[in-house]
Amino acid sequence: MLRKWWKLALTIVALLIAVQIGVSLLVRTHGMHTYLTRQLEKAFGRPVEVEHFAVQLLPTPRLDAGRVTVGEDSGFGNEYFLRADNLSAALRWTGLLRGHFEFGTLSLSRPSLILVRNNQGRWNLERWLPPAKGSAEGSARIYGPPPAIAPVNRLLKIDFDDGRVNFKNIDEKLPFALTGVSGSVDQVAPGRWQLRLEAQPWRSGVILQSAGTLMVQGDVAGTSARLQPAQIMVHWEKVSLADLFRLLRGRDYGVRGVFTLDGSLKSGVSDTVSHPEAPPGQWTFYAEARAAQIHRWDLIERSDNPRLRLGVKGRWNVAEGSVRAEEVTIEGPRSNLRGAANYITGPSHSFELRLDSSGIQATDLLSWYRAFHPGVDDGITAEQFFTGVMALRGWPLEIESAAFSSNGGVVKVPGLKVPVRIGPMRVERDRDLLVSEPVRVALGGAPRDVISPKKRRMASLMENAADITLNHDLTTQAGSISIEAHVQKVEDVLRTSAAFGRPVNHGWELTGEALAVTRWEWQHPVSGRWNGRVLFNKAKLVVAGLNQPLAVQESTLNWKDGRHFVDVTKVDGFGGTWSGSIAERNVADAEDVPRWNFTLTADRMNAAELDRWVGPRARPNWLQRLLPSLLGGSSPSPAASELVRQMNADGELNIGELTIEKLKLANVRAEGSLHDLQLEVRAADAQWAGGSVHAQMNAKFAPLPKYNVTARLDSVNLADIPAPGRFTERLGGLASGTVHIETEGVGRDELLQKLEGGGDIQLKNAEFRGWDVSASVADGAPHTGTSQWTTGAGMFTMRNRAVIVENLTLVSGLEQTSLQGTVSFTRDADLTIETLSAAKRRGRALGVNEAGHVLKISGPLDGPRVSMEKAAARQPAD
Repeated sequence: MLRKWWKLALTIVALLIAVQIGVSLLVRTHGMHTYLTRQLEKAFGRPVEVEHFAVQLLPTPRLDAGRVTVGEDSGFGNEYFLRADNLSAALRWTGLLRGHFEFGTLSLSRPSLILVRNNQGRWNLERWLPPAKGSAEGSARIYGPPPAIAPVNRLLKIDFDDGRVNFKNIDEKLPFALTGVSGSVDQVAPGRWQLRLEAQPWRSGVILQSAGTLMVQGDVAGTSARLQPAQIMVHWEKVSLADLFRLLRGRDYGVRGVFTLDGSLKSGVSDTVSHPEAPPGQWTFYAEARAAQIHRWDLIERSDNPRLRLGVKGRWNVAEGSVRAEEVTIEGPRSNLRGAANYITGPSHSFELRLDSSGIQATDLLSWYRAFHPGVDDGITAEQFFTGVMALRGWPLEIESAAFSSNGGVVKVPGLKVPVRIGPMRVERDRDLLVSEPVRVALGGAPRDVISPKKRRMASLMENAADITLNHDLTTQAGSISIEAHVQKVEDVLRTSAAFGRPVNHGWELTGEALAVTRWEWQHPVSGRWNGRVLFNKAKLVVAGLNQPLAVQESTLNWKDGRHFVDVTKVDGFGGTWSGSIAERNVADAEDVPRWNFTLTADRMNAAELDRWVGPRARPNWLQRLLPSLLGGSSPSPAASELVRQMNADGELNIGELTIEKLKLANVRAEGSLHDLQLEVRAADAQWAGGSVHAQMNAKFAPLPKYNVTARLDSVNLADIPAPGRFTERLGGLASGTVHIETEGVGRDELLQKLEGGGDIQLKNAEFRGWDVSASVADGAPHTGTSQWTTGAGMFTMRNRAVIVENLTLVSGLEQTSLQGTVSFTRDADLTIETLSAAKRRGRALGVNEAGHVLKISGPLDGPRVSMEKAAARQPAD
């Protein structure tokens, strides 16, 4: 008996193996390939192409199709509808025994689906899934012979893994897609499907790092019923705000934070009690978006970073193309806005948003400001409450009506002994203008001074207060903010601005009184320009690099179309009193011209005073504290040349009297420019020692300082030239000539060591009192008296820390005196003086040899050694 069953089992196994082999060979035939393809076309309702088939009978029947492509409905384009690397369909035994295929679970591996919306607002997905059986259809009375029943395959479940969904609007392929799509679609009842999907959003052309996971679940009807009734829940979490904006707009706006979205979409379900008579095709929706840890990309995350919740609840009518949000809620930690919105699609689409109730705390506004502006002091607090209503319409949104008000508030700033008080304010739309009444802002004072201020007064009559007024034209988008203020301590204003991360003073500090009448004007709200003026009286200006403050007795800072103009009325500094003007040019970034132009005049200036102002005795700690703000950075020890590097100016400087030790110049006038660490003095003129001086100079301060100076002297009185001791008291006459010097390096010693140059000199009516040079040379012994020459000329060079007189010839009637030698910068001399009469000069010209005497001067000029030496006989060639 056991042997009989063994043979039967072996026969069955052999038969199954044979059937499996036979079926495997059968599906490779063209006829079976065509038949199976036709069955898939019935299931999908689309043309289907399959590269190859495989059938498995045990343990359960299953059909495998490789490289499946489901064609698109011609009304939605020519691309494929669905493509998958592999399709696996479970087959029902009951269907096979009856001689046809009935699909059970359909599994897709790496599918790619294209969802297309045509110009009628319909989706290509609508005829894919089998429809639900309508009750009306089942009860309808049929006359005549019953129609043939269309063979429809039953799909119980569709599984997919690692898929992709692309989107098209008519013929335009959208940049959005869903990748990594996995989940299932289960038929829980005839024509009723349950969705469970997970995917990662994607956008072409951008790199996403944390786009989060989108999860969708719910119940829908067959697509030929346009998914109704339906109930869909959406959850999107772990999304960075940076990737959210990249998905929506294709670019990074520099906003960081986390984003979460929850939503629901319902249609035709029995629990929609709020709209029991909802027309067909209408959906009800609810969405709640939450954003937290919102801050700018280059700022660190803080515990007080703002967070926001947006809730929207309403109806969506697909047929009408309208979306009505009956409840719109925007909530912050201490603020909220409530209203409603309407959106209508189509050729004449429109949008409307109404905010019926708004309550905004200044603390929340401060948190938003701090999250997007660096350098805001942590100790700032703000107490103020704003209420209002607003209606926006159109796209882009335009203000239809608005009215916001506040009863005033207080802002406390660290470092200020008194609070900043803000008076009542009201902003509203008046015809085509958005206007505000003047808002009083005061430094300290009593609360009643800003809550119930006196009648608006001129800025000059205010005390530590300002009136601020807004005016914006909603038609032209032009507007302005006017500020009229008068403060006794402008340093408090600067300190407040710096506390809010907006330091105005870069490398300088100002104290004293200021009066302002200014206006910030714009043609577009994003950008604007300043116009107006600020007057300073009895102020002190401390500038980085200066050892002492400038005393600003009276000056005005003006703006015109955003450019700066400074009227220097009276400023004491550098040992003199200054006046003039400094103006900013309207220069494009690409233009290589000076940005600033100046014309300054001083009654006097002393080099000793200048050294006290800018010399090396500057306080290091104070200078290091100002340098970072001057350079706009936070480096504790920037290069000192950066002070000059940022200067880009051209202009004229006039000084009534310039004193450089014993050198006194009068009516100094210089024209030049400073740009990119290069100083160019094109022309400098001055009166000196009864004559005039004309000079040009070029200096490069990087990478190694180099200086090039050329000067010309006209009719300078030798008696007025400063010299060590009382040497110039013995001199008389006029001198003219030119001098050119070049040097490089840093510091006095290096500059003198590398100094080189030369020049020429012409003398007229020269005189040397106390010594008769001609008689002394002729007799070989010193003679007191006076030496006089009608003319003189010579050349000199400078090198190796010394002046080399190559040949200075002095002529007096029939006699000629020659001087040559060197004088070091330490005033050590090595000079030779020789005198020749006219007869001797003629004799030399004829070749006559005659020995005479020469005068030798050596040693320090303060007490030189004078000696007489016999001159060697010279040949004519000498």
